This record gives sequence, structure tokens and C-alpha cells, in this order.
Amino acid sequence: MATHADPSIPDDELPKILNKASARLYKELDETAIEFRRKLTKRDIIKEDVQKRFFTFWSERPDRCQHLFDDLTQLLCETLPKPVISRIDREINAVKNDKTQEYANSIEQYQTTVAKIEEYRKELEKAEKNEPERQREMRQKRTQVSKQIKELEKDTRKSFQTYAEKKIDVEFIEQMIRQRYDKKKEAQEYAPGYLVDLLQSHLESRISVNSEKLKAEIDAFLEKYPVPKLPNKDGIVVSIPFDTKGAFLGGIAGLGTYGALAAWAAGLGNLGSYILVAKLVSLLSALGISIGGGTATVISFVAAIGGPIVLGIGLAAGLASLVWNLFGEAWQKRLAKEIHQQFKKQGVVDKFLGGIDQYWQETATAFDKGADAVEAKCKESLKHLHEITSPDTQSKERIEEIIINLEKLRVFFANIPWDTQGECL
Repeated sequence: MATHADPSIPDDELPKILNKASARLYKELDETAIEFRRKLTKRDIIKEDVQKRFFTFWSERPDRCQHLFDDLTQLLCETLPKPVISRIDREINAVKNDKTQEYANSIEQYQTTVAKIEEYRKELEKAEKNEPERQREMRQKRTQVSKQIKELEKDTRKSFQTYAEKKIDVEFIEQMIRQRYDKKKEAQEYAPGYLVDLLQSHLESRISVNSEKLKAEIDAFLEKYPVPKLPNKDGIVVSIPFDTKGAFLGGIAGLGTYGALAAWAAGLGNLGSYILVAKLVSLLSALGISIGGGTATVISFVAAIGGPIVLGIGLAAGLASLVWNLFGEAWQKRLAKEIHQQFKKQGVVDKFLGGIDQYWQETATAFDKGADAVEAKCKESLKHLHEITSPDTQSKERIEEIIINLEKLRVFFANIPWDTQGECL
């Protein structure tokens, strides 16, 4: 955080300004954003840690901006590159290892097909005969997931509305003001933003929980896709490659937002074979932002409501002209009533509800896209099996050609050169 250090401000006042500003930020975010960061990093974050991230800035005065430049340079050239390069290194090596093993397995599977082509033909016949039933079952499973998405949306809305009603109640706001603020002006400026932050923090937590519930539904849906299989000579079951998760991810990769499916994608663990998956997931990972916990999957929701900071500022601006009477109710009560009215007037709860609706609609859209892609891939896989198990002699030649190409791909990924050495220029 950088604050303008106008030359008119005496040198000895600058540290006081930074300390005051950092203490104020720590107080407002301690229970929400900073607490989330504590859990994410598994370390304590105290007021002094926040204070170290505040700097003076005035471009015409090197003595009032050089510290910021030095610290920022160190952050960009030394601190950030290390974890980013380490993460990229792990991902690239995962792709190398996963793909090398994947193609090796595929070669074995196709070789098994050549050796047991008659058995594969029988399995394919069963699969084709069962195709109408399979499609009926998958439509039913798909409907169940879509219904679950709607139920999770309803649950999210209900949970938030119940919580919001308590937090924007006049008595709660008054008590919060009395506990947190000694001065009227400070309460006037920061109480609305604090309330907005509470609402968002609660909603992010609820969305995270519900997104986790959906992950299990998505996994169960994908596991239902049947693929003809045969045991090889060692008793290990093999099948012609049909990557349901990869197909599903490929279906949603072109979307700009994924809703709760971003949490599902993150739950795959090491992206490895799914490196092409989600632009959002990849971007956040590259920036060092974890979405494994699900909370960061609500980025689209935050954008939909205009952002908590924008909401907080707008509410505070609405209170700026409040006139304080000398008599009557305590100023805390009057301010609480005015904040309550401003929340109603500016439709804060409705904006959050709109963000919830958008989030789960994006989830439903992404699921439909992914499910369409998996179904198309399944039909394509059956068509491919039919092609390579055809009675004509060309099927064997086709398999041999596939094996040659797979071997080339295996060698390619096994020998990808990767050097993480680099420096900031």
C-alpha cells in the first residue's frame, strides 16, 4: 500500500500516517480477509506485518518513494519469481511424467487390442447394444446434477438472506459501532465497509462449502461413463483411452467463467494431463493464488456486485452529509439507523443475491458445456473402437499406425528439455 506523501507533510508525520493507516486496515480486515490469509498460509499475521507493507510515495522526492521502489523491485525480481518458477517447474515436470506414462499405457492398451481383437469386438457389440440405455441413464444423471446446482443456489441464497438480515439489523449495527468505534467520523467512514466485508466473507464461505458438495456430484457423473474393457495377461483391466475428466475440462476451457466448476478443476490436484483446462485456474495458479479451498472461485461473484470496496465507499458517501443532532438518541443509534437505510436504499442485499444467481448460472452453463463435450467424446470413442475392431484387415494396420504415433508422442514428452534457470533483467 502506498500513500501520497505531499511535501507539505513534515517528515516526522509520515511514519505516524503510515502507522495509523495500517492499523485502520488491520482492524477492518482482521476478522475476514486477513483471517482467511492466516488459514491459507498457516501462519499468524499481526498488525506489524501489515504495517511493513505500507510505504510513502511522492515521485518528485526520492526520499519519499525510494523505499517503495526498492521493496517492489525485490518483490518482483526475487520474492515472487521463486514460488512462481517452482510452481511452473512442478507443472511442466508433471506434464512430462503424466503424458509419458499416459502414452505408454495407451500403447499397451492398443497392443492388447491387437492380441485380443475378437474379445474387444464382443465387448463393443455389448456396448453398442446397450447404447440407448446408456444414453437414457446419462440423461438422468445429468438432470440430477442440474437439479443439485439449483438446490445449491437456493441454499446459498437462503443462507445469505438469513445472515444479512441479522447483520443489517439496526440493533446489531448499533452494537457493532459501540464496540468498534470511539469516534463518530471514523464509524461513519468505515462501519459500512466493515458490514459489506462481513457479508462477502460469509457468502464466500457458503459458496465454498456448496462448491465442494458439487465436486462430488460431478465426479460421480463422470464415473458413470462406460468404456469397453478387457483384462490383459496380468489380470489388469485395460481399455482404449477415454479421458472423461479431460473431455469435460476441454468442454469448459473456452468459457470465461466457470462458477463452482473452478473449485472442481482445482480439486484435480496436480493439473498434469489437464494442463489445458481452465484459463482461470491456470492464471490464478501462475499468480500464486490458491483456489483449492474454493474461496477464490467467487471472483465472478465479486465482480457482479461491483466489489466490496466499491460498495463500502458508496455507502460511506451516502452518510457523508448526515447531520448530528445535539439532543435525542445517541449518535451510535442514529448512525445505525442511517446505515440500515443506506443499505436498503442502495440495494446491497439485492446486489449480493444477483451475484449469487450469476455465479450458479455460470456453474450450470459450464456443466452443460462440459457434459456435452464428454457425451460427444464418448460417442467418438465408441466410433473409434468400431473402427479398430472392424473385421477388415485395415483395422490392424490402423492400430499399428496409432501405436507408432503414440510412441513418438511418448518419446517427445519424455525428452522435453526444461530449464528453470533465469533472472530478472
